Amino acid sequence: MEAVEPLLVAFLLALAATAFHRRFPPRVAARFIAAVIVMLVIAALPTLGLLALTFVVHVPYIGHHAQWCIHTLGHHRPVPLWLSVVGCAVAVVGAVRVAGVLREHRRLACSAGHTHTHTHGEEGPVDIDGDPAPWAVTLPGSAGRIVLSAGLIAALDQREAGVVLAHERAHARFRHDRFILLGELAAGLLPPLRWLASRLRFSLERWADEVAADECGDRRFVALTIGKVALIATPVAYATGFVGLGVVGRVQLMLSPPVVRVRRHGRVVITAGSVLVGAFAVYQWHHLGPVLSMFGHE
Repeated sequence: MEAVEPLLVAFLLALAATAFHRRFPPRVAARFIAAVIVMLVIAALPTLGLLALTFVVHVPYIGHHAQWCIHTLGHHRPVPLWLSVVGCAVAVVGAVRVAGVLREHRRLACSAGHTHTHTHGEEGPVDIDGDPAPWAVTLPGSAGRIVLSAGLIAALDQREAGVVLAHERAHARFRHDRFILLGELAAGLLPPLRWLASRLRFSLERWADEVAADECGDRRFVALTIGKVALIATPVAYATGFVGLGVVGRVQLMLSPPVVRVRRHGRVVITAGSVLVGAFAVYQWHHLGPVLSMFGHE
């Protein structure tokens, strides 16, 4: 369990530190959560590699030739067979899920869609899809292509549609698709990271909500628009959209004064959380130190 315990501690620290994300400005919260996710993935990679290696050791004929790796690693305690099986399974399933996320991301980024109308706004193209179902989405990629369904446009007045467009343009302008991809890849590799990925999505939606409120000048109207669209629209997976996680929380925060700066206790949480999670992530790589140094001397 020595190979897994530091990773579990790092994950619990990350959950505790990011639990205060609603008290941070959304830009800060999103970047903090994204950084924590990266550190956890960095910590997980050598852990999964070590567990997969110990599984190979138990495989007949192959394991005999892999024993030298375990001795070279100088692991302090033997890894139980059941744990090595679980670790190997997580690594294999995670690789398959990561490949699926990348395929879906590529499909959305390259999709031309079936649009009936193509318009150009001040900040890029906006496509109108003829789908009667109400939805809005910003597709991944540097172009920041925004697609609104005909059903959504029919359900909103001009001012409400302006709020939706401002929200989606914020997703495109700040490349929130990169954050989404990071969260989906991490959750695909390690399912428990889905909790952090959900917090990341929520912070991104808050970020876009705040931008829309700044442009609209009426936080209450933005909150009402969020609620209205949530009642009629359909969320779109992987891509960023107006309808997303935690609509009730987003409305509540929009009806409250904006969080414009990180307070002292927030800075302490961010700093301590980053340092501790980062320390455990670095510590996990010591398992591979002997192997890397061995290859370096060859």
